[in-house]
Amino acid sequence: MAESESRVVMIAVDASAQADEAFEWYLNNLARDSDSVKVVHCAEFHLGMSVGINYDEKQIAQITEQVKKQQNEVDNLKSKFVDKLRGKGPNEQAFKIKGEAFILNGKKPGEAIIEAAETHKANLIICGTRGLGKIRRTFMGSVSDFIVQHARCPVVVVRK
Repeated sequence: MAESESRVVMIAVDASAQADEAFEWYLNNLARDSDSVKVVHCAEFHLGMSVGINYDEKQIAQITEQVKKQQNEVDNLKSKFVDKLRGKGPNEQAFKIKGEAFILNGKKPGEAIIEAAETHKANLIICGTRGLGKIRRTFMGSVSDFIVQHARCPVVVVRK
């Protein structure tokens, strides 16, 4: 692929330091102005109470407040990464990278990222890794492992 050819780079992020590291690695090592970057985040909303039918107004207000708070956190995360695409690079030159952020939900994160990569015809997927040990990774699963095993394009897993 020639330097001036457009490529679709999908960067999977969350609120972790590892996601920041992966994003910065892309900006410092691979970023091209001709890139089209798709920043994806798998939103998982967690409520502090079990879901049921018999809630009073106070409980409904608490649930609504929790959802709004988590949605604000997701919106801030999206803005943070898209703003970085319009920031300055390692040589203080301004990036002119086209980018957009997507919130993926309804599936496990690995599955959602693979589906989004196929939908957007990604040429490359970049993600961070939490560095779980073998036993924890076996029981908890690893999003980065899933992406590496199922992606139809190259994957860069950035270790901190």
